[in-house]
Amino acid sequence: MKFKFIFFALVSQFLFAQNSMTFDIAENYVSEFGESSDMVTFSPLFKLESNTIYNKNQSGTIKAKPSFSNPSKIAYGFILFLGNSHSVFNRETTVLVENYDSTTPILHIDRNGNLDFTDDGKPIYFKDKFLLKLSNSDLKDSKFLYVVSKSRISKENEVSITNRYSANFPKSKIVSTKFWLVFEKLSVRVSKGKINGKPITILIRDGDVNGIYTFNPDNNRDRIVLLDKSIDETQSLLSFLMDAEPIDHNAVFELYGKNYYVKHLSKNGNKLTISETDKNTRVMFNKETDVSNFSIDLLSGETKAISNLIKDKPLLIDVGGTWCGGCITQEPTVKKIYKEQLVDIIGVFAHDTEERVANYVKKHSIEWPVALMSKAFVEKFKTYSYPTFILISKDGKIEVIERNAKKLYQYLKE
Repeated sequence: MKFKFIFFALVSQFLFAQNSMTFDIAENYVSEFGESSDMVTFSPLFKLESNTIYNKNQSGTIKAKPSFSNPSKIAYGFILFLGNSHSVFNRETTVLVENYDSTTPILHIDRNGNLDFTDDGKPIYFKDKFLLKLSNSDLKDSKFLYVVSKSRISKENEVSITNRYSANFPKSKIVSTKFWLVFEKLSVRVSKGKINGKPITILIRDGDVNGIYTFNPDNNRDRIVLLDKSIDETQSLLSFLMDAEPIDHNAVFELYGKNYYVKHLSKNGNKLTISETDKNTRVMFNKETDVSNFSIDLLSGETKAISNLIKDKPLLIDVGGTWCGGCITQEPTVKKIYKEQLVDIIGVFAHDTEERVANYVKKHSIEWPVALMSKAFVEKFKTYSYPTFILISKDGKIEVIERNAKKLYQYLKE
C-alpha cells in the first residue's frame, strides 16, 4: 500500500511538471506606445542657486557635489522612479545637470537617493540620447529603463507649459524649456517563446515604475498578457495590453486552445512559469462594450451612472492624474474638444486625493465633473496608463480608446 502511494505521488509530480513550463524572459525593454510615438514625459529643470533642492512640496539639502567647471551653470530635475525606498524625495530620483545650457551637458544622477552626488558612479556625458537604467534599492538585479533625450517643446507652447510647471514648483527657478530633459519609459518587457513548437509572445508591464513585478491580485499596475502569436514589438502595444491581467494566479490566458495560468513570475521579471488550468479566461473590456449602467462617484458627492452622464452628445472619460506630465501637456487639446462642444467630459483621477484634485480643478479651470478612480473602475476599464481617453457613444458603448488627445480631436472632427 505504501509503495502504491509513493508511486502515485511520483506520477502526479511528473504529470504536474509536464503541465508547467518555465520561460526565461528576454531583457527586451520597449515603450508600450511603439517606437514612433511622441508619448514622452517632460522633466523641467530648475536653477541650482544653493545647496537646497526643492520639489513640489519637499526639500532636501545636498550632502556632496562633484567638482563643477562652471558652478553657475548647474540645474536640477527629477526622474519618476518608485524603486528607491531610501530616496529623500518620495517617488523620484534627483539629477544634477552640469552646463545645462550647452549642447553637451553632464548628468549626475543620485542613484541611491541620498543627495550625495559623489557616490553614484560615473557621470553621463549627454550629447543626443542615452539609455538610463535604474535599479531597485531592495533588489539590485531588477531595473527600470528610460530613453533620455532633449526637449522637443515647440516655441509656441513654451510659455503655457512653463507656466503650468512653474505653478507646481513655487520655490524653484525654472530654466528655459529648450534645456529640459525628455524621458521615454520602456515599461514593457517583450519575450518570445514556444508552446508545442508554436510561437507565443509574453508581455509584462512594470506599471509601478520600480523595477519589480509584484505578484499580487490587488496590484492593478503591474500586468501580464500571453499571446498565441508573434508580434512586432516596435509597434504600439496598447491593444494587446488592454487584455493584460494583474500578475497573480488568477491571470489565465488561452494559448492554442488550452488555458494556462500564471504560476510564478520572479520579482525581477527574469523567469515566468505557467501551468495548464481548467479555469476560464476573464471577459475582457473592449470596444463596443456596453458600459451605460456603470456608476461613478463624483467628487461633488453624487453618484452617476454613465447613462445619466450622456446627454445629446458622446461622453469622453478623461483618465489621468494631477501628477501626470503627459496629462497636463495634452489638457489644452481636451479643453478645445470641450469648448467646441464635440463631447461631454468626466475626469477620472488615478492615484490622487480629493484635496489634490480639488486644487487642480481650481488651478486649471476644469469645467466638467471629476471623480477619483475606484477599484471597480480599474476592473471595468482596464486602465493602467495615463492619460487614457475613453469615448462613449450616445448609446453607452465604448467607441474609441485613445492616448493622444490630438488624434482624438481629429477623429471627432471627422
